[in-house]
Order: sequence, then structure tokens, then C-alpha cells
Amino acid sequence: MIMESLIKVPLILSSAIALHVSFTTDNVPSSKEVIRQTLNEWIFTRLVKYGFPTIKLFYWAVSFAEVAMIAYHLTYPNSVSVIRDTPITLAFVFGTSLAVMGGLIRWWCYRTLGRFFTFQLSVREGQHIVTTGPYSVIRHPAYTAGMVEIIGILILHGSTNSWLRHSGVLGIPGMPVIVVAWLAEIALLMISVVFRVSQEDQLLRSAFRGEWERWAMAVRYRLIPGIY
Repeated sequence: MIMESLIKVPLILSSAIALHVSFTTDNVPSSKEVIRQTLNEWIFTRLVKYGFPTIKLFYWAVSFAEVAMIAYHLTYPNSVSVIRDTPITLAFVFGTSLAVMGGLIRWWCYRTLGRFFTFQLSVREGQHIVTTGPYSVIRHPAYTAGMVEIIGILILHGSTNSWLRHSGVLGIPGMPVIVVAWLAEIALLMISVVFRVSQEDQLLRSAFRGEWERWAMAVRYRLIPGIY
């Protein structure tokens, strides 16, 4: 049990780090580079400004809380605690794997696009269509990776034997409300992303025309290779 707990700690932190990286960028376009906002883009930019920090904060809080309880039970193995530890399960490993993989692919997208990667829909000075790395497989790999990561996190923390559901932490007053609000934020983000894919394609096609059309002919799928 001690060895299992020690293995679990870096796995918990790895998904938190992946989420933090995925929801963070220092690239901010100037006002003249940002396109005119639609309703969906207005919602998305508000989620970026206010939602992303709260999503990251809540996830780090849950991760550190689980790590702290593991440390407490390792230090005081015979103690009785209201909050319980949970073992490593298949759902935990699978969810963590998806979360980390999604985070790594999004980081790869950041590195590939460089300063052209922004959370706002924009056309930056000197920008061009990037067709290398993950952008040679699908046109919007960062969105796909983000969805994979969110699915992983939902499996990791939403499965029946997950720490969040099985440890007793949801019995803390106000905690269920916080979790529901967090899930609502994630759901709104996913819906906004689905609409944003078409909007981003329209923007790139309008800005780069022939360059975009050649890329779209070579890279036919938006989010899922061979499907969509």
C-alpha cells in the first residue's frame, strides 16, 4: 500500500501539470490583430479570462488535497480520518494517461505555432499557415487534444472509485456545488470549442485563401483523423 501511494502521487501531479500547461499561454494578440467577436467568441474569451484560472485553481486544490491525505495516512498509518485514500484503479490510470497525453499534444501545438498560438481568434503580423507537426495530421489538433484531456480528467475524477467520489470529500459543505459549477464551466467550454472550429477555419480561409485551401486539401480533417 505504501509503494502504491508513492506511485500515485506523481500520477496525480502529472495530470494537474498537464491541465495547467494546456490552459496557459503568454501569447496575447494586439487589439488590431483580434477579429470582430461573435457571440460564441465573446463567451469563449470570457471563459479564457475568468474560467481558465478557476478551472486550474480547483484542479490544483483537489490534486494537492489528495496528495496531502496520502502523506497524512503514510505518516500516521493507524489514524482514523473522515477523508479516505483510494487505490490505483484502471480508470485512474486510463484517465491520467489521456489527461497527460492531451496536455503533451497541446504543448506540442504551442511549440509548433509559436507566437501564432493565442486563445483569441486573431491574425498576427507575419502569420502564415503552419503545416508541420500535429498540423500535418488534422487542422485543429489543439482542440482535439483539449477534448482528450478533459475526457481523461472526467474519467479520472468521475469514475465510481475515484478519490473525489469515494473518499468522502464530497461530504464537505459546499463541495458538491463547486464541483457542479466546475463541470458546467467545462461543458460550456466544450460546446464553445465545437462552434469555434468552423469559425476559425473561416477566418484562416479568408486571411490566407490559396495557402489555406492547399493545406485543407492536404489535411482534410478538422478534429478526428479519418472521421471529421
